[in-house]
Amino acid sequence: MDERYTLPIAKITKETEDINTYTFKHNLGAKPGQFIMLTDFEGGEKPFSISVCSETEFSVTIKRIGDFTTRLFKKNVGDLMSFRGAYGSSFFIHKKRVLLVGGGYAVPTFYFLAKTLIENGSEITLINGSRTKSEHVFADKFATLNIRTINTTDDGSFGEKGTSVDIADRLLEEEKFDFVYASGPEMMMKALQPVISDNKYEFLFERYMKCAIGICGNCTMDPLGIRLCVEGPVLPKEKVEQLSEFGKYHRKPSGSRVNF
Repeated sequence: MDERYTLPIAKITKETEDINTYTFKHNLGAKPGQFIMLTDFEGGEKPFSISVCSETEFSVTIKRIGDFTTRLFKKNVGDLMSFRGAYGSSFFIHKKRVLLVGGGYAVPTFYFLAKTLIENGSEITLINGSRTKSEHVFADKFATLNIRTINTTDDGSFGEKGTSVDIADRLLEEEKFDFVYASGPEMMMKALQPVISDNKYEFLFERYMKCAIGICGNCTMDPLGIRLCVEGPVLPKEKVEQLSEFGKYHRKPSGSRVNF
């Protein structure tokens, strides 16, 4: 979808001190795992994963990090924003017993996925992790769904003490899952990869994206040349295992490599 839409912000929900959810009234027609390109007309355009999507509205959940997102945190309900999308690949919807492993502000996209999985009869276990309680998101929203949720923090300030990978390691030793999904910092997913072992999985990658339609090449990954904005951001196990740069380096807007 290459059309651009300009809409007022319908609702702003403060999730944490540095994480907000922005809701727009629009039938986006997106699938779990996809993203939009969002701009405020004041400079730049950024990709954001979709956390809620229905026939009447959609939401993106955003962490305040740089200049762009800092400006977003100054917006009010009714302010105009412009977006295009949805773009990219989506999660495969498995209808059996699944494990969702999430970390930090990448967790909200699992709310959209979980609701879709529920509609398709999946049995869901979610690990919702963060470094500390003040950074933990969507625990209240996941609590309204009929799923098994394990909240965890690195410092033990909320839920179980330990990382999402620690909890996943324990669960995968004790239980059988038909499919694993992961959304979080790349180094979290890199640490999760050997823990998953022979299980089938999909990872949601977050990298710098500029055009979102596969032209500029800024989001390609070695050595396959996969464009995360088109072939990704959701990648299956067979693709992830071939990525030599996974967990080693990423790229600046200039294309230069930066080690993790």
